[in-house]
Amino acid sequence: MRAVETPDPVTFVFAVLLAAAISTGVFAHASKHGSRHATAWGVAAFLAAGVAVPLYFIRYWVRRDVRE
Repeated sequence: MRAVETPDPVTFVFAVLLAAAISTGVFAHASKHGSRHATAWGVAAFLAAGVAVPLYFIRYWVRRDVRE
């Protein structure tokens, strides 16, 4: 069994920048479309993008269809 390897500093910085960009995008979208919890969606996207981003957009599309 191999030990978990730590990423080199460049990979780590890239990962943090990517997570920040994704969370900023989700926050901006949520804020623009009137979400009362835009900050929470942004933080969730930063911490767990693989779960939070699809969940946010599915929720957005469902609620948008209901309003129309």
